Amino acid sequence: MSEYVTVEVEYSADPNVAELYINQTLTDDEAERYANPQEGDLGSPIAQLLFNAVDGIQALMIEQGRLTITRASDHPWEAIIDETRDALRDWFL
Repeated sequence: MSEYVTVEVEYSADPNVAELYINQTLTDDEAERYANPQEGDLGSPIAQLLFNAVDGIQALMIEQGRLTITRASDHPWEAIIDETRDALRDWFL
C-alpha cells in the first residue's frame, strides 16, 4: 500500500457529478452503485464510511481506483472533496 492517499478530481459536464481518482484499491469486485445514502448504509464498508462521514453525497459509484460522486446541489464541492479525502486517509492509514 502506498504511504499516501492521493485524490485527483475530474468534474463532469453535470455540475453535481465528479469523478475522484484514488491511488488505492477501493474494491476488488465489480463496480458498486448506491443510488442514495440508504442503499449506502447497507453497502460495503467504504460506502458506509463515505455516506456517513461526508455531508452532501447523494449517490455514489465505487470502482477499483475511482469514486463517482453525485452531490446534493446545496453542498459545495470543496467541502465534499476535502471530507472524502480525509475519510479515505483515515481508512487507509
